[in-house]
Amino acid sequence: MDGFIGLVVILPLLVFAGWVLKKSAMLYLGRDWPKGWVGLFWISVMLGIGFGFWCSGFAEWDAMRFRRLPIPIEYKHPQDGWIPLEFPVYIRSMVLGADFVLGFMMAMFPVTAAMRIAEFMDESRRIKSVKANQPNPISDDTP
Repeated sequence: MDGFIGLVVILPLLVFAGWVLKKSAMLYLGRDWPKGWVGLFWISVMLGIGFGFWCSGFAEWDAMRFRRLPIPIEYKHPQDGWIPLEFPVYIRSMVLGADFVLGFMMAMFPVTAAMRIAEFMDESRRIKSVKANQPNPISDDTP
C-alpha cells in the first residue's frame, strides 16, 4: 500500500514536469528565436541539468529536516540523525528520477514562461498592426 501512495504523488508530478519540458522544447523549436533567447534557453538547460543532479543527490532542507528534494527520502530525527522514509525499492528509485526531472523542470520553467510571454506579445502586436492596416512588426527583426 505504501508503494501505491508513493505512485499517487510521484506520477502526477512527473507528468506535469514532462509536460512543461515538452512545451519548452516545442516552443524553442517552433520559432526562429534571436540569439539572446537561444543563449538564455541553453543556459537554463545547463542549469537545469545541474539543479536536477543536486536535487536527486545532495539537496537537504534543514529547516524541515528532509533530505533530497522535491520528494524527500530521509527525515532527520533530533536524536537519531537521518532516518530513511519507508518506501519500496522501486519507489525509492522512482523518487531519484523524479527529483532529477523536477529539478530540471524548475530551472527551465522561468525561461519557458518568459519565451511564452514574448511570443504572446509578438502575436498581439501582429494582430494590432493588422487591425490598423500597418506592416507586421516583428520584435525579432529589430536591431
